[in-house]
Amino acid sequence: MTTAVSASRPSLSGTSRRSLLAGALLTLGAGALSACSSGTASRAASASGTGQGLTIGLTYTPNIQFAPFYLAKDKGHYASGVALRHHGAQEGLFDALATGAEHMVIAGADEAAVAASNGSELVIIAGFYQQYPVRIIVPESSPITAPADLKGRSVGLPGRMGENWYGLQLAMAGAGLSEADLTIQEVGFTQQSALVTGAVDAVIGFSNNDAVQIAQSGTPVRTIAVADDVPLIGASLVTTRSVLGARRQELTEAVAASIKGMTAFADDPDSAVESTKAHVPDLVDATQAANAREVAVATGTLIRPEADSVVGALAVDQVTRMLDFLAERGLMGGAAVSADALADPLSA
Repeated sequence: MTTAVSASRPSLSGTSRRSLLAGALLTLGAGALSACSSGTASRAASASGTGQGLTIGLTYTPNIQFAPFYLAKDKGHYASGVALRHHGAQEGLFDALATGAEHMVIAGADEAAVAASNGSELVIIAGFYQQYPVRIIVPESSPITAPADLKGRSVGLPGRMGENWYGLQLAMAGAGLSEADLTIQEVGFTQQSALVTGAVDAVIGFSNNDAVQIAQSGTPVRTIAVADDVPLIGASLVTTRSVLGARRQELTEAVAASIKGMTAFADDPDSAVESTKAHVPDLVDATQAANAREVAVATGTLIRPEADSVVGALAVDQVTRMLDFLAERGLMGGAAVSADALADPLSA
């Protein structure tokens, strides 16, 4: 979601490592049930996590952007067996789902779609960000005011993968630009320094992370939407088909609890900061806490962009539009993916 997008590598919208082999995610089907003597059923049970509490994956380092889930845990909204788990630095976005170490993960719906097209049996079960977080970020004094202005300019992003890359693809598509029309620089997770030092004219980053952090560092910036109409879906709640088949009721309850946390987060960023202090000790410092609050407010806008936005909503028709765009840009793998198979909303 929010995964690594800056040198500090915060969490939500990160570059996924799509290295899962087709078939790595086991399904709990009739074949598994009839093969108990060979151990197939026990392996399927392990992949679905049957018999253990649910573990929710929060990608990479603890961060204020995960406060909705900290809040839900602190307030007792989750069932007693639900645990929160942050990924290791070298861990792929969906690896723990594949092994059964996690049963739900917070990740970009677009990243889940691409992984599914490469053989991972992923299912999106609820929304998190109702507004796509990727933006073009430029210094306040920059002449760039629209995606079309990127022509002839240099643009920095972590790499040609993940949500930063998808967002740039959308910006180029809407502006009628090709990669030959601009200079794309893969700067790793150093967008902030690349922009501040003038190494690039613009960076692709996140409105609730990079843009806030660059401004906090003393460089005024502007953010530009990558498109007027964004078909992509950002941070969402993702599981596997085997876990959903075996533990639908538990997942439904976990989604409902998560939505309570999202709502509390958007309503009260100060409580979000307080809940995050147990996970990010640096927030005991007043300046760090104030900076985190700015990130919380910006993240709350993504979770509930309008007063009447339905927190946690996942629209299957938007999933269809997302799949169409990703396919048109050649970002999907060889496995066919339909919206009905990829999305199974467990929330209103």
